[in-house]
Amino acid sequence: MTSVNAPLGDAVGHAEGLRGLHIAGLLGVALNRLRAEILADSERGFPELRVSHFRLLELIPDSGARITDLAEIAGMTKQGLGQHIDYLQERGYADSERVAGDRRVRLVRRTALGDQAVEFSRAAIDRVEQEWRERLGADRFELLREALVEVCGPLDDELEWLGRP
Repeated sequence: MTSVNAPLGDAVGHAEGLRGLHIAGLLGVALNRLRAEILADSERGFPELRVSHFRLLELIPDSGARITDLAEIAGMTKQGLGQHIDYLQERGYADSERVAGDRRVRLVRRTALGDQAVEFSRAAIDRVEQEWRERLGADRFELLREALVEVCGPLDDELEWLGRP
């Protein structure tokens, strides 16, 4: 059995070799390349952020969100997410405050710098999507996108959270 983390070795660029690379490996390579593109220029404007920080910032709605809700949508523990928010807050990307009616609840919002980081990461993702669209052609790119949506199953909760149709 091939490991999810197995190196591609001689398989890169060889169609025959790639047939033996399972879908988890291929998705992992694609995700690593996407992450690399996001981080490629981030050293100039956002050197302290990792891809996970960019993603978390993107998940915070303009109206703010409770730590509990963010943790659920991000698939993290409240404690882990709270540590990420503390990190982002210390660096000026997010603010949080206790809710007046319940001091246990933290409401998190992006700052202007956090908004800039989200714009940066979305532009990087757009560049990758454009590259893939050019490489695959528009029709095949849309088929890939549709297949991923289908494989992911209903995305109603995620789309509602992000305020998208």
